[in-house]
Amino acid sequence: MSEEEERLRLFAAIQLPEEWLRALVGIQTRVERTAARELRWVRPELMHVTLVFLGYQPAELLPEIESAMETAATEGRQFRLTLGRLGAFGPPHGITVVWAGLTEMPQAMERLHQSLSAQLSARKVAFDRKPLVPHITLARGKRPMDRGASLRISAALKELELPKGLTTPVEDFVLMRSRLSPKGPSYEVVRDSRLGGVADV
Repeated sequence: MSEEEERLRLFAAIQLPEEWLRALVGIQTRVERTAARELRWVRPELMHVTLVFLGYQPAELLPEIESAMETAATEGRQFRLTLGRLGAFGPPHGITVVWAGLTEMPQAMERLHQSLSAQLSARKVAFDRKPLVPHITLARGKRPMDRGASLRISAALKELELPKGLTTPVEDFVLMRSRLSPKGPSYEVVRDSRLGGVADV
């Protein structure tokens, strides 16, 4: 039995509206003209904003993880996200990830991340404790990345802009299971948790 059959690869995330996905696919198309096949593109149905990455978890811990999500959701408030700018992780000559960001991180989103982290810790569930840096992954760079192609991609990102005013309410968040394969990942919603508080304006 493989590790993935014995354990569940999980993350908590915010799903994106169709309007955002169409805009992001448009950006992918424009960046691709300069990418020289050096980027591996994320399919639109896989785009999301990660709240907490849990990695591989024993299947028997799933009820505890779902309980942590429900408690954090009940304590949480709804909020709005606005699509912001384009960027990349890694230096200009060695890009590792191309991403789209937000105009800002709402306080309610930061509090949700903190609450979910606290609830998981209280249940002794291991997870990635890196600070929340909300972004939407659009592509991953090949390793090693061609230096010239990376510099062209970096220059292209500075010239491109995301559509202005793309805002979406966030009323819930989901627990996703990720399955990895040679053809790429696939995601399945395990639980959908609705935020309890009234939406922030």
